[in-house]
Amino acid sequence: MQSIVVGYDGSPESKRALDRAAALAGSDAAVTVVAAVAVAGSGPRGLGGVDETERAAARESLDAARAHLEGLGVDVKAVEGIGEPAEVIGEAAKEANADLIVVGTRGLGAGKRILLGSVSTRLAHDSPCDVLVVR
Repeated sequence: MQSIVVGYDGSPESKRALDRAAALAGSDAAVTVVAAVAVAGSGPRGLGGVDETERAAARESLDAARAHLEGLGVDVKAVEGIGEPAEVIGEAAKEANADLIVVGTRGLGAGKRILLGSVSTRLAHDSPCDVLVVR
């Protein structure tokens, strides 16, 4: 395995995914940590704005994730994407030519999963590589 992409939002579930990716990567694989910042509302021509508070939180989470992985001796790259998380993570995996995507799961119940969707489910169906969902 040469390239692993991790979806990261600072939640306990994503921290477990980060640690699992680090264990899998060891000193051999590069890890790309991806945080997605949602587009709020819709503006001219369907372009929405980005919540700057959310963007700052994503950057802070990415910095912490990078520092954690570097402390473990993992080769790491951090990517802040704009848009729907599954799409942002999938695109980062394509760009990194990833062998594996690792994400955490929040364990949504069936009702919430139907209404809100699930990043891990979408990635499992649409990703360009294997997906590991960490509980």
